[in-house]
Amino acid sequence: MNEGRETDNAEEHRKPGRPLVDRPMTMRHADVNGIKIAYGVRGSGPPLVLIMGYRLSSLAWPLDFIEALAARFTVVLFDNRGTGASDKPTFGYEISNMARDVCGVMDHLEIARANVLGYSMGGAIAQEFVRQFPDRVLGLVLCATMCGGPRATYASPSVVRVMRDLDGLKPEEIARQIWSVTYSPGYLENHRELAEDQMRREIAAPTPLHAADLQYQAFAEFDCAKALPNIQAPTLVLTGDLDQLVSPQNSKFIASLIPGASLIVIPGCGHRMMWEATDESVGFVTEFLTGVYEGRRDNLALPVSQGEQSPLADFVNFLTPAAELFTNWPWMLAGVGVDTMTVARQSVYFGGKAQFGDGKPIILVPQLGSNLPFLALSNWLKVLGYRPVTTSMSVNFDDQLVANLIRATTQRIGRKAVLVAPASGMQLASAMAEAHKDRVSDIVVLNASYHPDMRLGVRAHFISSSWSLLFAMAALPQVLRNIRIELIEAPGSVALESGYPGAPRSTYAHRRSSTEGEPK
Repeated sequence: MNEGRETDNAEEHRKPGRPLVDRPMTMRHADVNGIKIAYGVRGSGPPLVLIMGYRLSSLAWPLDFIEALAARFTVVLFDNRGTGASDKPTFGYEISNMARDVCGVMDHLEIARANVLGYSMGGAIAQEFVRQFPDRVLGLVLCATMCGGPRATYASPSVVRVMRDLDGLKPEEIARQIWSVTYSPGYLENHRELAEDQMRREIAAPTPLHAADLQYQAFAEFDCAKALPNIQAPTLVLTGDLDQLVSPQNSKFIASLIPGASLIVIPGCGHRMMWEATDESVGFVTEFLTGVYEGRRDNLALPVSQGEQSPLADFVNFLTPAAELFTNWPWMLAGVGVDTMTVARQSVYFGGKAQFGDGKPIILVPQLGSNLPFLALSNWLKVLGYRPVTTSMSVNFDDQLVANLIRATTQRIGRKAVLVAPASGMQLASAMAEAHKDRVSDIVVLNASYHPDMRLGVRAHFISSSWSLLFAMAALPQVLRNIRIELIEAPGSVALESGYPGAPRSTYAHRRSSTEGEPK
């Protein structure tokens, strides 16, 4: 098997015919990493694997972009897990695992080495792919992406809310909401119909909310900065200067870390620079990868300086997020002006690993005297990426208001809820879980001095020790993280996570877990 080209097996998947703009690409399925991944192959020449970004399938690539690249390369597209025609499980969305999905697609096509292009979250997957499989990358193109970690530049809270607040919206409403921060204002003003056409292609296979949440969680936790100086593959970094979602500062930072990397900033473009400036993007990518194929490294923009940062700058960068954390702490409790990306940046500086939520619905059940702490806890959970709601303090398990709240919340999000209550409300929460077991998967009890036997079919988790708000805020996210997502199926539907090798099954077997002393 020769390096830098696909074998005859991959050749069989490529079919000549009319240009891509005239007909949709035929997608096939491969058994990859425990699930089925949909993929398509187009064109001829050196292999080029394209990795799409957050909550978008391969349908989202600009048609002219794919057609132009296919004239020079064998273009391999695929739907990331959770999108398009690929399986949509409730597990396996870590960036490191999605990089293994890419490897599995290449293995299926018997591609030994390939050029790899990643866009946005796909750029994070591409960075992780070259970290895990450096010998399989010919050339690397990173578009509108970031490497994460404490020195990354994250989007503002208002932009994050646009990307995250998607529950209850129709696919076209989601697309129009998100494009307000992914396209540049000028492009939307002058090319609205093109944006509408693009949106209609993308929502032909909408991404379910649970998959979008899990992809967001993975991207938020991603940190590859320390690995970038070890990348040996020729690298091109592309970005638009008006990108609101992933600041161009991130591309500059990435290019400064990868030895010999070239950086191009396309003026007047937002996050979707390949849609707004298709011809320019194709030209840059083609010229760069042609140079890689011919062994040239000086055919584009000058490499970015790899200069050492001063110790003083490192010290300032270390302290700044810590100061922000203490400054923002009261606002976090009040639920004002703080987002998950802020927490990501700050958590790194205290030696911890970012613990982001998967968007599952959390129903808080306060008791007399705990309303104020639960209000703060609700705001904190929202900051971490969960979807909390709070009952009143005088509810009974069979109240119609409780039933309506549980049903409306879980129906809107499409997942079973987790009940959180203090020890004094343990029996109430248990009764609520039993009465609504088709809508509630687990309960978490705070300040549990003992672990009683719970009602049959109720999964219980206990946060023990002398409970305080700060301890609960530290321990609860880890407990919630270990509670798997359970989808609510519409009548007659097929469970999205079922039928795949290795998939966890939804059961109601009695289970108890506890958190004693310090949070893990």
